[in-house]
Amino acid sequence: MTTITQPKGALRRPLLARPAWLTGGVRRARTGWKWLVAQLTPLRGILISLVRPLRVVTRLGWLVGGLGLAAITAGVLLGWAEAIALGVIFLVCLALAALWLIGQVAYSATIEVDATRVKVGDHVLGRLVLTNAGHRGLTSTVVELPVGRGAASFLIPPMGAGKSHEQLFTVPTRRRAVITIGPARSVKADPLGLLRRERSWSESVEIFVHPRTTVVDVDTAGLLRDVEGVVTRDLSSSDVAFHALRDYVPGDDRRAVHWRSTARTGRLIVRQFEETRKTHLLVVLSADASEYATEDEFELAISAAGSLVLQAARENRRASLITQVGLVQPRSAQLLLDELCRLEMHSDRVTLPALVNTALTQAPDATVAALISGSLIEPKDLARARANVPSEVRTFAIRCDQTSDPGFRRAGSMNVLTIAELGDLPKGAGNL
Repeated sequence: MTTITQPKGALRRPLLARPAWLTGGVRRARTGWKWLVAQLTPLRGILISLVRPLRVVTRLGWLVGGLGLAAITAGVLLGWAEAIALGVIFLVCLALAALWLIGQVAYSATIEVDATRVKVGDHVLGRLVLTNAGHRGLTSTVVELPVGRGAASFLIPPMGAGKSHEQLFTVPTRRRAVITIGPARSVKADPLGLLRRERSWSESVEIFVHPRTTVVDVDTAGLLRDVEGVVTRDLSSSDVAFHALRDYVPGDDRRAVHWRSTARTGRLIVRQFEETRKTHLLVVLSADASEYATEDEFELAISAAGSLVLQAARENRRASLITQVGLVQPRSAQLLLDELCRLEMHSDRVTLPALVNTALTQAPDATVAALISGSLIEPKDLARARANVPSEVRTFAIRCDQTSDPGFRRAGSMNVLTIAELGDLPKGAGNL
């Protein structure tokens, strides 16, 4: 058998080498594609310029135009004079609507509100200032101001060049939400609603409608009553909670030497302490829609969670809030309430026990855990959620049920407080 070896340093040829004609074809195709894109780039701008005017046509306008063309086509093919007449009427209506939109307006607008953060039930006062930024007078114009999911319409009177008009408005806040006001836009449309041209003139303004909260007296409730911290099983050479005495080892702090024991035994004896941790309140708020009977129950749960976290902030305690959306470690009370304004119920079936597991991985140093849910949560789910929390973490649950009387009960090793309204939280927190 003859073995053919390749000299050292020789280039190895691939098993499936690409033919030269294929390589050249790929190169020519890429070059041709780049040339075609370069040629079509100017046409793209022309196409956009041709399509942009069609944006003013409403759905009704497209329907009328389509029916007009269809009627004229059917009339010509079938010899129906009536169909041709009807099609012409439709197209004439579109032409008259186009004449209605002739003319340009030029405004500058600003939106001002007296407060961007309010509580549920407060009213926000605002004003819209429109200025004619053109060099000629403007006729009466309709201006729309989107407010949340709705919109308010104002009829702006004729204004001369450089003149301004002020329009006052009020925004009611019935529910927790983030209300977006603006941008203000001028609207020009024909009476039939076939064509409609809008143009925005201002920026948007966000109003945060914060949930209701209450003060939970920690001296009465005892939720965060530790001053020195929570004692753990971890040993430390310097802390507050004394544990035992042991022999000195190199590296120990000399300030921990117990001199009486040292003099008695003739060797260095040091104090050993149990490590303590400062209070870290972990509020686990379930946003699972299957655990709440009504939206009002969910709003009550949000108010309870916000009250606990804000109380921890007043006492300079660390607090974290976690929901199905994620973990919130508020840098300030305002930012926490802003985040709560955006919270909504979810139907992803991430129940409270699973949420507790996620919470403990993101806040492993928690010392107190508050589990908040609705009235439809099963007792076994509460028990499973408590079982997922380490035994050294003091845990309690708040169940929001607006159809039951407020009360307190013991569920295994966990206290459960049922509240029907926000005022029940500070009253029953003393039992937690």
